[in-house]
Amino acid sequence: MPSSIEGTGPAIPATTPATFAEAYRDYAARVARWSARLGGSDADVEDVVQEVFLVVSRKWPTLRADGHFTSWLFQVTRKIVANQRRHLRWRRLWSGNQELASVPDHGPDPDAELDRQLTLALFHRAVDRLPEKQRTVFVLFELEGMSTAAIAELTQRNLSTVKVQLARARGRFVTVYRRLLRRECDGQDIELGQLAERVINAGSLSAPRLGKKTS
Repeated sequence: MPSSIEGTGPAIPATTPATFAEAYRDYAARVARWSARLGGSDADVEDVVQEVFLVVSRKWPTLRADGHFTSWLFQVTRKIVANQRRHLRWRRLWSGNQELASVPDHGPDPDAELDRQLTLALFHRAVDRLPEKQRTVFVLFELEGMSTAAIAELTQRNLSTVKVQLARARGRFVTVYRRLLRRECDGQDIELGQLAERVINAGSLSAPRLGKKTS
C-alpha cells in the first residue's frame, strides 16, 4: 500500500450517465459509502441516499455530459450529510450525548466488545472535530483510499490546496485523538498504526493509511 501522500485511488468517471436509472444503478452504492464516511457512526445512510437522488431527479433535465457529474454528485452528498450532522448536533444539545452507550453484558467477550466500541467512538469523535474541508479530504484519503489528485478532481479544489488540507487534517486528528484517549482511557496511549489495525479489525470501517508517512 502506498505511503506517499499522492497515493493511488479509483478513477473518476468522465461522463454523465445516459438515464436517471443508470445513474442510480451506477452511483447509489458510492453515495451510500460517501454518506457513511462523511457522516460517521451517526450517519443515516439510507436517508441521505434518498435525498441525494431526489435532487438528482429534480436536476436531471439540466444535467449535461460535461465530465463533472461525479464531482457534482459528491458535492450534493456532502451538503446533505453536513445538514444531517448539524441537525444531530442540535439534537444532542437537548438530549445529551449518548454516543458511548452501555454494552449488553452477554456474548463471548463483553470487554472486547466495549473496547471495540470505544475505539470506534473515539475515532469518529476525533474526525468529527476536524473543520469540514479538512474532514472531507481526510476521509477521502484515509478511508476511501483516494489519491490527492483524485480528491482534487472530485472536490473541485486545487491539488496544492488538497495536500495542505490533508497535512493539517492529519496533524489535528492526531492531536485531538490523543487528547480524547488521555481523557477517557486513563492516560493510555496508542500509536496511529495500532489504532488503524484495531479499527480495521472492528469491521465497521477501514483505515488503510492511518500512521503512514505523508511524504
